[in-house]
Amino acid sequence: MKQIILPIFALFATAPALAAPPQADREVRIPFIQFGAIRGFRADGDRVVYLRGNRRIWYRAELNGPCFNLPFALRVGLDTRFSSTLDRSSSLLVEGERCQIASLVQADPPHRRSRTRR
Repeated sequence: MKQIILPIFALFATAPALAAPPQADREVRIPFIQFGAIRGFRADGDRVVYLRGNRRIWYRAELNGPCFNLPFALRVGLDTRFSSTLDRSSSLLVEGERCQIASLVQADPPHRRSRTRR
């Protein structure tokens, strides 16, 4: 009886470590977007945008396709389609262009742009 219990206990002891996905790659949802949950943004090309949330938490949103006006945008709109939660079913509005979000994950802050003088 002891031989059967020990392997089963060992299986349950390691199960949570195997079942938990990495925190960095997990999709997130940002609730209550209409109350100022997003404070700023920074574009990284025409397919990725970093959104700064409350308490300086950064989110990385990858877009389904190129959003041509994103690198030059001064402001972006968030379209959640009658929901108060920003997630991967939402889209960005950039200069009249609708850009669908493919994935939204919590990320490290984006790198600062280097300023060069001419």
